[in-house]
Amino acid sequence: MPYDQVKTPSELADELKETGRDAADSAKNIAEASKNIGSDAINSVKSSAEDAKQLGRDAASAAASYAREAAATGSEAVDTGRAYAKDAVNATGRKIRDLRGQLQATRERSEQFVADQPVRAALIAAAGGAVFTAVLLSLMRGPRR
Repeated sequence: MPYDQVKTPSELADELKETGRDAADSAKNIAEASKNIGSDAINSVKSSAEDAKQLGRDAASAAASYAREAAATGSEAVDTGRAYAKDAVNATGRKIRDLRGQLQATRERSEQFVADQPVRAALIAAAGGAVFTAVLLSLMRGPRR
């Protein structure tokens, strides 16, 4: 079958020029779109990088703040512990002094009792010794079977 529409070389050249212009326009449009996409991507990456930098600065600041608070709290805890320890030592010293005073007063009263009533004191001492000996012997014997 013969082809009915035969184009002249100038028509073919015109069509080829038109196709070339269309291809160039398409390439230009694709290049422009790629450029815009690349520019948007760069802006997005820059924005994300700035956000990440700011987030990092905020995190570092928060960490430093927490570290300062922890150090202050630790220092306060040490100071409080020292104060409690000092108070405990002082209270123990007062108790020991009070106990020594009570023992001294009891000793003085006992000495006075022995000086005032020597026979009665000897009988009380003998009875106390007998009770003490009986308790010791009963503990040494152990339980009966």
